[in-house]
Amino acid sequence: MTGALINTQLTIIIYLIIGFVLYKTKIFTAHAQVFVSDMTVGVLLPTSVFISFVKNMSLDLLTSLALILATAIVIETVLYLLTKIKWSWFSPSESAVLHYGMLVSNGGLIGTPVIEALFGSVGVVCCNVFLIPTRIMAYSAGESIFNPSLKRSFKEIVHALITNRIIIAMAIGLVFVLFGIKLEGPAYTALANIAACLGPFSLMLVGSMLAEKITITKDMIEKITVVCLIRLFAIPLVVLGLCVLLHFDFMTTAIIVLLMGMPVGSTCASFSKRYKGNEPFASSAVLVSTLLSTITLVILMSVMETIFTIL
Repeated sequence: MTGALINTQLTIIIYLIIGFVLYKTKIFTAHAQVFVSDMTVGVLLPTSVFISFVKNMSLDLLTSLALILATAIVIETVLYLLTKIKWSWFSPSESAVLHYGMLVSNGGLIGTPVIEALFGSVGVVCCNVFLIPTRIMAYSAGESIFNPSLKRSFKEIVHALITNRIIIAMAIGLVFVLFGIKLEGPAYTALANIAACLGPFSLMLVGSMLAEKITITKDMIEKITVVCLIRLFAIPLVVLGLCVLLHFDFMTTAIIVLLMGMPVGSTCASFSKRYKGNEPFASSAVLVSTLLSTITLVILMSVMETIFTIL
C-alpha cells in the first residue's frame, strides 16, 4: 500500500506542477481559478460522492460509516477545544492560522483524490462522511477564528449543512440505495465520467494557488515548522493511536489517519485575506504544508503498515 501511495503522490505532484505552470503562463487566470473552484466544489465533488454512494452502499458499509462519522465528531470536537489554547510564542494573527490549520485540513481537494486512488469509490464514501464535521466546523467555527466578532447562529449552521451540495449528494445517493433505484446506461456513464475529473481538476487548482506570489521570511520558518509538525504529524499520529485502541480495520484507520494528515486547508489563506489577518503567514503555511504532505503521507502510511503487520 505504501508503494501505491508513493505512485499516487508522484501523480499528485505532476498535477500540482501542471496547475503551477498553467498559472504562471497565464492560462490559469484568477477568473479561471474561480470557475474551476466552483466547478470542483459545486459539481465534480458532489457527483463523485453520489456515484460512490450508488455504486457501493450496503448495510455493512452503513454501519462502518456511522462509526467513521462518530469518530470524526469526537476528533473535531477535541481539536476545536485545543484551538482555545493560547500560544504566547505566536502573535494573535499567527495563532489564528495555527488554530485554523489544526481545525481544517485540505481533505476535500487533496484528500479525496488520494483516498480514491488507494481505496476506490468506497474510500470516497468513507472520506466524505468523515469530512462532514470538518466542513461544518470550517463554516461555524473556522471562519470566526479570523473574525472573533462573527457568530453563527444554530439556524445558520443547520441551513448551511442541509444546503451543502456534498450533503445533498449523499442524501440523494442514500435515497437511490434505500428505494432500490438503479442508475444505469448513459446516465451512469456520464456522471461517472464527470466524477472522474475530480482528481485532475482539484489538484491543478491547488497547484495554481501555490503559484501565487508567496514570500517566506526567516521569522516565519520556525513557526511554520510548528504548524506543519502539528498538522502533518502530531494530529494524525495521535489519531492513529486512537484507531488502534478502538481496533479499527486497516482501511478505516488509513482513511482517517491520512485525512487527518492532510495539509492546512487552502481556505486559511482566503479567510486571512478577507479579514485582514496575517495573509503572508497563512499562505506560507498552506504552501509548505501542501508540499511536505507529499512526503509525510507516505511516512504515515508506512507507520500504519508496520503497526498492522505487528498486530
